[in-house]
Amino acid sequence: MKRAGWLVIGLAAASTLVVGCATKRPAAAPVPASSEGALVEDSVGLLLAQVAESVTAATDAELEAEVREMFGEREARELESEGPSWDIPITVNDAVERWLEYFQTDGRENFAIYLSRAGRYESMMRAVFRDARLPEDLVYLSLIESGFSPRAYSRARAVGLWQFISSTARLYGLQISYWVDERRDPILATKAAAAHLRDLYQEFGSWYLAAAAYNGGASRVRRSIDRSGSDDFWTLSQRRYLRSETRNYVPKLLAATLIAKQPEHFGFVEIEQLPPLSYDVVQVADATSLDVIAAAAAVSVAELMELNPQILRGVTPPGQRYSVRVPPGHGHTFAVAYATVAPSERVTWVQHVVRRGDTLSEIAQAYGVSVSAIRAANGGVDPRRLRVGQRLIVPRAGRLPRFTAAPRVRQSTARTISPQRPDGPYITYRVQNGDSLWAIAQRYAVTPRDLMLWNGLTSSVIHPGDEVRIYLGPDN
Repeated sequence: MKRAGWLVIGLAAASTLVVGCATKRPAAAPVPASSEGALVEDSVGLLLAQVAESVTAATDAELEAEVREMFGEREARELESEGPSWDIPITVNDAVERWLEYFQTDGRENFAIYLSRAGRYESMMRAVFRDARLPEDLVYLSLIESGFSPRAYSRARAVGLWQFISSTARLYGLQISYWVDERRDPILATKAAAAHLRDLYQEFGSWYLAAAAYNGGASRVRRSIDRSGSDDFWTLSQRRYLRSETRNYVPKLLAATLIAKQPEHFGFVEIEQLPPLSYDVVQVADATSLDVIAAAAAVSVAELMELNPQILRGVTPPGQRYSVRVPPGHGHTFAVAYATVAPSERVTWVQHVVRRGDTLSEIAQAYGVSVSAIRAANGGVDPRRLRVGQRLIVPRAGRLPRFTAAPRVRQSTARTISPQRPDGPYITYRVQNGDSLWAIAQRYAVTPRDLMLWNGLTSSVIHPGDEVRIYLGPDN
């Protein structure tokens, strides 16, 4: 008969099973006299030897009978000896089994999505926890916290993969401002979570209590221990010293860990995981729009937003250098191109304050952009739910203005100085949606300054339909 796998995972449960088998086997042969002194000096070692001998003598059928006697006829979840291992203690009890059942039934669809997202972040998280000398399986805290989504937001205003509230996030060095929220940054938030979990474990000496404190707060767990006189999570849970959410948190984590390490065993087959997070890191000075960075790196804005979910307004924070992730292999491309971008061309968006009677289509028309572009820059804002005073990011070319309302009628680009036009051949280019003066200059191997001089522009702002004269040098 095939040897039955462990029904209870973890050192404590495994020890219980082994000792249970040993107590029902015939006693081992008497120990030779020469070993009796060793028994006095090392009784633990002899006991382990006797247990190992009795287990070896047990037949497969007897072992399986022991398992059935201990756990009844509940459906066996056999984990083969060559299967996964865990680096946090794993307990399987009624509370854990309820979550195992939930994830396989009512929560199945969402859990499959979480497993898919795990491919994106799990290897990075494991590397961070490994460097911090923490159990790597703690990464599944992120699964039950956010479903591995950096944009997750809770009713308690917790944000990101690790669901930090603002006070805890700032305590562990994450920047939160109008411009960025580094709780959404996968790497920085994971490093902060590792530091937080390490501190909680150092205080409580138990990963179960550390997880409970991560969910419910260290002070609440501390008070529960003081009131109960016990530092065992299951005791605190059974006596209801902890809130219901926290009592369920650890069983939920254990169930998620069991399934995530062996999804096929629990019926999650053919899960297509997202590719692992990979990127180059580049530095930008002061406020720089993502579309300028995208153009310099020769990638799409959508790719930058995926890699940098912590950037909230489509522009890096003013007044500071900031690290931005670009798709792998594009770091050098960006560095070369960005060096040629004038500071006045680094910001290509404006902020519109909604006035009474504004509609998204009118705002888009006023700025010469599409409604879809405004919606994409503002998290899919609902055109039917604009609020007076609401601020919208409007992607376009130009310097960063003060907060302003859009003009009711689009005004043509001002030309109050005489153009400085050299002799020679030229072409006339009609500005399209999404064009910027910098992008046009790059396309025709000239500078934005040249274009402004040739066309008598006092501003780098251009609109769809404008005509720009471009003089061709000998190499064009």
